[in-house]
Order: sequence, then structure tokens, then C-alpha cells
Amino acid sequence: MPILRVKNGPQRGLEIELKDDNLIIGRDESPGGLQILDQGISRRHAEIFRIGEMYFIRDLGSRNGSFVNEERITEELLRFGDEIKIGSTVCAFEDRRPSGRAQAKAVPGNLDQIAATTTIQLDLMDDLAADPVEEGHESRDLQVLYKVAKTIASERDIKGLAKKVVKLAATAVGAAQGYMFIKHPDRGELTLAASWEKDGKGKDAPMVSRAIIKRVLKFNRGVLTSDASTDDRFKNRGSVVMKGIRSVICAPLVAMDQICGVIYLTTAKISQAFSTEDLELVTTVGIQAGMAVQGITLSLAQEKNYLELVSALVRAIEVRDPVSRGHSERVATYCAGLAQALGLSRARNRRVQLAALLHNIGLLFLDPAEAAAANEDAEIDAKRIELACELLDKIQGMSFLVPAVRHHRERWDGAGYPDELRGEDIPLEARIISVANDFDLLIEESASRGEDLATKEAVNLLTQRDPDSYDPQVLEALLTAHREGWLYKPQERVKVS
Repeated sequence: MPILRVKNGPQRGLEIELKDDNLIIGRDESPGGLQILDQGISRRHAEIFRIGEMYFIRDLGSRNGSFVNEERITEELLRFGDEIKIGSTVCAFEDRRPSGRAQAKAVPGNLDQIAATTTIQLDLMDDLAADPVEEGHESRDLQVLYKVAKTIASERDIKGLAKKVVKLAATAVGAAQGYMFIKHPDRGELTLAASWEKDGKGKDAPMVSRAIIKRVLKFNRGVLTSDASTDDRFKNRGSVVMKGIRSVICAPLVAMDQICGVIYLTTAKISQAFSTEDLELVTTVGIQAGMAVQGITLSLAQEKNYLELVSALVRAIEVRDPVSRGHSERVATYCAGLAQALGLSRARNRRVQLAALLHNIGLLFLDPAEAAAANEDAEIDAKRIELACELLDKIQGMSFLVPAVRHHRERWDGAGYPDELRGEDIPLEARIISVANDFDLLIEESASRGEDLATKEAVNLLTQRDPDSYDPQVLEALLTAHREGWLYKPQERVKVS
């Protein structure tokens, strides 16, 4: 049962159970009201009222104002633990359970009775499950959340995710502009990850209020204001005045109780002001997007750890065999261009690059004489491959690279090693490394003879010299990647430095 507990003054300790739909607070005595004899309180100072299972406080035009958590309000959604200050009296909004322990839980109900000019905040950590709402809103929300979930499941790039989510949320609530800001994991500053404009024209700078964003970050709450220019909290802010900011929704991106960014939607037309249902939807989208951003961030951090390990191993190989210095890096770059030409996904592109960087790791376990002869002696080269696969198989998180490394010396016609695979029985990643590896060796062999073999000539020579050894599709991709410039500056490129 929600209660209002007086925390100071002559009536300290007084508890009022909020059984009725409304409670008037003021100096005057009123039936079912709370009378507080405080000179700083107006006769009818404020009202606490209920809509469904939600409780709100509304200032009744008092002389000194009403405050929730030290912020002056016009009308505010209450959550358990909030402190209400009127005059010099402080009251706490609490939940009295049979066990005597307060448990915060607020379930949104039907909010149709709220005036269009109401300014409301929703606590992000509250239960977002709602009582049945209008069929139109319910249908819209389910569709949007489904689309956001599909986007999260398929997107592994933060900016790509942000762009799609902002467009979905903005379109759903009828926003004119939408932005998503992501917090830098180390510096803590917000950077713009995506923007969306209804007219498609875009603007030089985001039409946002820093004051609104700071409030969201400070209180971990989504903010809705029907008209920021008349909202007591924001109307005197320069950005609100200069940019003509009107109706705004700003919701945190949250995962594991940590804010990792905000989603900010705005419209300049008061007639199209956002509703509380819109705030609930965007807040839920913010939770979904926050979890996705954190997941992508953790994945990138793990990938960075992999690359640091790869970097150390590649450097160790090159110290042992200076002749091959830079070979693995170049092969990885060529593989990235080939994968791009073949239309592989970002994840698969980076997988083949990692395998290319490590395809020579077996040289670490060969003596210098064997390492020098590996390119000329198939038996020694097979030993190199075997040793590489044994090492990768033992390193946690690296075993997925084994098939590409093991089979990069197989040939399309079945004349390769170590397993004499042919055609499409050879993993695609291995077929890509095979072409990239031999392409680089061809150029380096020419250089060792003092010949300056142009890359275009090397491409033509490799595709013509022994076409039965390579996948025709990958050879065609080599030509495409060279022609488009992807062979040397691919879009998806891992870096080990």
C-alpha cells in the first residue's frame, strides 16, 4: 500500500495511506486531505492523484512551488523513495508491505486523463509492464519492439544499430528528428552515433538540449516534455530558446544498471506533442538498444584481445624469419579485399583475416633451416600447418580458425595437402587465403630476383598460371578487388599494431 510519510516538523512520523484517488496537501483542512501547518505552504498547495496503479503529484499553483527530489515540478510521476518538499516540510513516498520492507514497483496504467501539456518522468528501472492500453498503441508498440529485436539480432556494428533503431523509434512516435548518443567507455563523454530527419535533409548540428540530456543522465530516467519552452526546468536554457525546441522525449540506453547512451527524439509542432505512451515505448526501446550496445562493445573488446594476441604471435614469427616480415599482414589485407568482393558478412570477413594473420604461426616451432625451406618442401610445409593447428586448437577461442589454416594449401583440383580436399569441400576461408598467400609470394619472388612486378600483372599472372589450383570464383574476386581498389584498402580491415 503506498503511503506518504512526513519526515520533519511537528507532524514528523505521520503516515497517510493513499487509499483514495486523490489527496490534497495544504494548510487548509479538507476531507481526506493532509493538513500541514507550515507558513511556506499554500492553502491548497499540491495534489497527489492516482491513475491505474500509478501515482502523480501536481502543483496547484502554489506560491512557493512543489519539489520532487529537489527539482521543482508542475506535475510528476512518483516512484517509491521519492522525496516531496512543500514549504519546509519533506515527505517520503513509500510502499508499506506486510513484511515492512519497501519494494519499488510502478506499473503504468491508463494515462489518457493526463493533459497534453503535462511534463512527466518515468523511472527507467521501474517495471514497464502496463495495464491494457488502447489497441492502437499496443499494436504499434509490439510491432516496433519486434522490429528492434530483429535489428539487434542481425546488427553487429554500433553505428549501424543506432541508425536503424533511431529511425524505428522516431517513425513510431511521429518525431521530426531523432538522435542516438553513445557514451565512450573510458572517457564517459557522449558522441553522436546516428541521426535521423523526417524530411531527409539533415542539419548541420543536432537539435538537442544539453539540459534535458544531463537530466536523463543524472536521474537515470526518461524525460518527456510537451513544450520545453514553457517547462520550468528547461525554458530558460539557451539551447531551448535558440533552437526552438518544443516536445522532446529523451530516454537512456541502459544495460546492467549502467547508462551507455541516450536516444533523443523531438518535434517542433505542439499539436504533435509526444504522449506518455510514446515515452514508455521509447524507454523500452532504450533498454533493448542499451543491452545491444553493451553486447557489441564487449564483443569488440574481446576481438581487441584476440588481435593483441595475434599481434604478439605474428611479431614472434617475423623475428624468427625476417624474410617473411610483413607477409601475414599483407595476406590478411588481400583476404579482406577478396572477402569484400565476394560479399561476405563482416563477421566472416574478419574471421578469414584472423586466419590469414595466423596461417604461418607454425614457423615458430621449426628450426631456421626448416622454416626457410617451408615454401619449397611440401612435407615441411605440411608440418608447419600441423603445428599451427595444434597450437590454435589449444588456445581458448581460437579453434574456430583451424579449418581455414589447415586447408589453405589444398588445391581446387585435389592436388594439394594435407588432406587432398577438392572443390567446395575446401572451406571458403581456406580458398581465399590460398589465393591471397600465393599472390603475395608471387610478388615477393619477383622482388627477390630484382624484378619489379606490377600488381596488375601479378593478378593476371596468378589467374592464368595455374587456374586449376584455385577456386574460379575467388580468382574472379581477385580481379574485382584489384579493379575496385579493395585489394589494398579494404573496408573491413583488422589491425594488429
